[in-house]
Amino acid sequence: MRPTTEMPEDGARRALNTSTTQRILIADDEPLFRETTAEFLREEGYECLCVEDANDAISVLEEHKFDLILSDLNMPGNLKFELLKEGRTKHSDVPMIVVTGAPSLPSAIESVRLGVTDYLLKPVKLEELLTAVQRSLSQAGNRKAIEQSSAPTPGDERASADTPAWSKDLGIIGESPKMLEVLEIVERVAMSDTNVLITGESGTGKEVIAKAIHCRSHRRDNAMQVIDCTSIPESLFESALFGHIKGSFTGAVKDQAGLLRACDGGTAFIDELGELPLSSQAKLLRVIQEQTFTPVGDSQSIRVDTRFVCATNRDLQNEVDAERFRHDLYYRLAVVHIELPPLRDRGDDVILLANAFLQKHQPAGVNPSSFAYETLECFRSYRWPGNIRELRNVVERSLALAKGPVIEASDLPKPLRDSINETPFETLDLAEVSRDEALDTADRAYLVQLLGKHHGVIASAARQAGLSRQGMNKLLKRHHIDANDFRR
Repeated sequence: MRPTTEMPEDGARRALNTSTTQRILIADDEPLFRETTAEFLREEGYECLCVEDANDAISVLEEHKFDLILSDLNMPGNLKFELLKEGRTKHSDVPMIVVTGAPSLPSAIESVRLGVTDYLLKPVKLEELLTAVQRSLSQAGNRKAIEQSSAPTPGDERASADTPAWSKDLGIIGESPKMLEVLEIVERVAMSDTNVLITGESGTGKEVIAKAIHCRSHRRDNAMQVIDCTSIPESLFESALFGHIKGSFTGAVKDQAGLLRACDGGTAFIDELGELPLSSQAKLLRVIQEQTFTPVGDSQSIRVDTRFVCATNRDLQNEVDAERFRHDLYYRLAVVHIELPPLRDRGDDVILLANAFLQKHQPAGVNPSSFAYETLECFRSYRWPGNIRELRNVVERSLALAKGPVIEASDLPKPLRDSINETPFETLDLAEVSRDEALDTADRAYLVQLLGKHHGVIASAARQAGLSRQGMNKLLKRHHIDANDFRR
């Protein structure tokens, strides 16, 4: 088959590759639909090239670039989705819209699998078609902007240049000023044996920073042992940390090396340090001071060469003032203090992280997904009480629930969808609102952060707030907050 009379002459065809007008390839074997659609879209400011079968369309795509492909299904050369497959394989950044007069469930499923952005039925209203075209082109533009967001642009050269090359290799993503400060401290402190205290809200990536310090240090060839204070009962802390010998207590049927032995020459990462009981703090202090310990039931001390990096989401200075944490242990561990910023204070790092999680969790063999503009706006406006951990879970959930390759705002949990219309409490002009409105906004912000901290567990959140479970449920209902949206 040869191109129809709508095929431009050579000069016009060359102009297709130089014009700044958005270009649409229309492939359909029905002349009336083809001509009517092309005339309508040209009146709307688009440049159109029409062909009457898939073979001509594939040939034209070899020579010219298009911003959109509008294709029939049941036409010569496309009975097995040849044009859609070719478009997705060789022109993966070009959106495709299907318009068919013979719809079927199998063809709809296959079209979605091949990344078609819309599946329209003939006869289609021209206004509906225009909306689909505008939406597809807008989403494609957003996707290109996202892909280019990590590339330096005029004025951004400094930020990109200041980001250490090793950070991404270690899973650290971020170009905001606050994260660049953190990375600079990591770079300076890594090669020393100084103890480091990492603080920040839950989910900000404290363990990732601890691993970066270890991997950039001279201890990198030895182990980094994670010691989670929340997972070790107080009665077993000494045995878990220092080990024990056979027969030292009931159930000690053999000698057992402790966690500290496993990181001799390396790094001990003590997570959730603020949860460590006072009785165990004294034992840990002695190890840090003397670099020796004695296994339970043994009389011989063991010397270790271990660096200590600790993390907590508590304010340890307040804990010291309240006499819940030893001041001598605090000063031993907080020689260098790294405070990780919450995700809400990291600007467009949230977009960089979201796209990184999107690539990481994209199912194999599926067309690449992207975020709609409204979705990105929700990411920017949401407060992220669960920080990076919550963002990762949201991206995974959205990938699983999205109806197509573009993740829409409707695919997000309700708190994110609602956030775009909310006024954050700290930006609220208190002089311009009523007292009730200010208190209501503060109350809701408190509940959102509280549920984020307790992962949606109402009983735990109520306990911290000093409320009964019934009282907490009443408040959540009043503010239209669903605790299930915070569970993970």
